Amino acid sequence: MSISAEHGSAAGADDGKPIGPLTFSPPPGVAALHDRLELAVMDEQIPLDQLAELRDLVFRDYFTDRPIFTLAWPDSLYIPSEADSRKYWFTEAPADRRYRYSWANTIGGQPAGSHASEKDGRLFAWVNVSGLAPGYTGYAGTGVRFAPTSSLSYVRIGADLDLVAERRWWYLPGTDAGYANVDYRGTAYLAVWEIDLVTGRWELVRPFGARTLFAFSRQGQGGSAIVSTKHTFADLGATVQLQGGHVYAVGVSFEVQMGYTLLDRRGAPYVTQPGDDIKLWSSLLGTVHSISVSTTKVLIP
Repeated sequence: MSISAEHGSAAGADDGKPIGPLTFSPPPGVAALHDRLELAVMDEQIPLDQLAELRDLVFRDYFTDRPIFTLAWPDSLYIPSEADSRKYWFTEAPADRRYRYSWANTIGGQPAGSHASEKDGRLFAWVNVSGLAPGYTGYAGTGVRFAPTSSLSYVRIGADLDLVAERRWWYLPGTDAGYANVDYRGTAYLAVWEIDLVTGRWELVRPFGARTLFAFSRQGQGGSAIVSTKHTFADLGATVQLQGGHVYAVGVSFEVQMGYTLLDRRGAPYVTQPGDDIKLWSSLLGTVHSISVSTTKVLIP
């Protein structure tokens, strides 16, 4: 049963109507120009100059020129440094519209399992505390260089992502070692950092975009099979205010975090024993297909 329109609702999403007539107000000056034309015609004159003025005014303010058709690379589109441009656009991507940066965490200056590539946009963030090493964060990221042309403007950033989130909880199943709590979190971030060209230091600019793929805790002894979930989304974004004359990095970072409290029956921190059956890890693996950076509002040219 439908609901009548007089009650402010309708049966379906396509049962609406325009909110008003397709009328519009004439541009400023048209009414006064018409008055002058009418007076001239009453005096049996043909005011060619005023007719030309009216014509130009109408064409200028009533009609919108069609945009110039171009196959030039979209100014806001950035792709991996070795990606095939034909998968994105008709023409070759300029060098400054390709990924420039990649980063991944290390432990003691050595690779910690995470990996990032600006060449193909693939990221792998991984953390494993099966040996009961201190909990930490695994991360991997890639990004582009951006230098605003306006003195002050709002910039919208976005990214097109495909990723798989995996995690495993398996802690001494079938035993009673004491108290156990393991925390998991996996998040994809999209952010802007200002780069100090003297020191090379990156400073995070707020706000930033974030999508949490998993966040949970497991208690006690037990376990489960590896859990894998696939995610595809292009709506991760943020709007930031940036300054001209500054250089920024715009990038995506996958981050996985694990922490735990594991106690023995005496309440002391649990110490691994030979033959312990412990598998505690999580990861985010995926591809940053493209990054977009576009100026949405210029505050100071």
